[in-house]
Amino acid sequence: MLTFRYDHAGVPEAALASSAPSTEEYTAYLKDVLRSGRYEAPESSLLLADDEALLASVQELVRAKVTSRLRFHIVVGIGGSNLGTKAVYDALLGYRDVLQPAHTQPRLLFAETTNPEWLTLAGELLTAITDPAEILISVISKSGGTTETMANFEILAAAAAHLPNLNERIVAITDEGSELWDQAAQKSFARLSLPSPVGGRYSVLSSVGLFPLATVGIDIATLRGGAAAERDLCLRDDSLNAAAVSAQLLAIQKERGHTINDNFFFAAQLESLGKWYRQLMGESIGKAQSLDGQDVHQGITPTVSLGSTDLHSVGQLYLGGPKDKFTTFVSCVNQPAIALPSQRLMPELVPALRGKTAANITEAILQGVQIAYQKADLPFMELLLDAIDEESIGAYLQFKMLEMMYLGKLLQVNSFDQPSVESYKIETKRILGGS
Repeated sequence: MLTFRYDHAGVPEAALASSAPSTEEYTAYLKDVLRSGRYEAPESSLLLADDEALLASVQELVRAKVTSRLRFHIVVGIGGSNLGTKAVYDALLGYRDVLQPAHTQPRLLFAETTNPEWLTLAGELLTAITDPAEILISVISKSGGTTETMANFEILAAAAAHLPNLNERIVAITDEGSELWDQAAQKSFARLSLPSPVGGRYSVLSSVGLFPLATVGIDIATLRGGAAAERDLCLRDDSLNAAAVSAQLLAIQKERGHTINDNFFFAAQLESLGKWYRQLMGESIGKAQSLDGQDVHQGITPTVSLGSTDLHSVGQLYLGGPKDKFTTFVSCVNQPAIALPSQRLMPELVPALRGKTAANITEAILQGVQIAYQKADLPFMELLLDAIDEESIGAYLQFKMLEMMYLGKLLQVNSFDQPSVESYKIETKRILGGS
């Protein structure tokens, strides 16, 4: 599923060994959380991949709401209520939406921001639909108090108001007992709950991600299986705990002045996976205060790059600019063998292309970049996915969520809250309310 390499991370084994005791202690705690089977600790997202009741509730609702007539499922959410789902969808199916616009499988559409142009077009699409079975609208918010989400939902629901029995085509995914949960019950919307201790950025393996993904045919059982296998591998044996080692490397490199973690993806369909990780790291580690209440303004800045596109945009900066970055290269081992034609139109240009496939070229570029990084004394680690499929994507998601739990412990910050984000929400509602 995943292979983790850190030969060129620039950290000797002795340095890793010195930080190992703190991660080993936390591993024992995580095992206790897993064994408990109860959603009580902030780390309870570890239980999601095995939660059979959750899976059954999702599958039951999919059977009730999805028919062969479904064309569009609009996911109304932002941040943790959206990014994980979009990451999986874009990796597995999203590229088809442009290249194969006539494909028959239903599509996910993401109402992420209050973008007037997008909302106008989405409204026109909904207005033109006459069969309610062609659409689903999922409104996703832990509390129901997210300004962007509720504004988008009201606009889109109004555009679909001409459809008979519209309420039967709306699903609310939220904390049980939240204001959204109660309002959805009054309107007879279908509801799915997510465990309250599980924060949004750790919720992709809950109903937040599983329901939308299942409605478009993604194999959520295999996605969960990949996550569970990676979790168990990391927690079973400290010598195999790649998530803990990755967190140690990030912490050590941060102390050395590498305060930017660039995630360099060599598969364009994984870009949204990088954006999901950007939120995971940004909200989890960027904290004004430490666990003991000290002002620390801690953090590592996550960035997302695409190979080889960004070698022609920021490659010069990375290789020639300030050495403030620690890079994680992410690539796929098995890719389709798209060969160059034997009879080329311009064989004199780049003759080395003869007999090569697109995968050969991508791999050569990746190796070339890594050699250039080594020569420039730029540290990096690697994650290799066996394939871009449900199992490997599930493993990646769980690996990174575990990594962030360990990193929070190493940097002595709370990986599960986001107090500073609330400040903009408060000011937004004050401005909208005119107070």
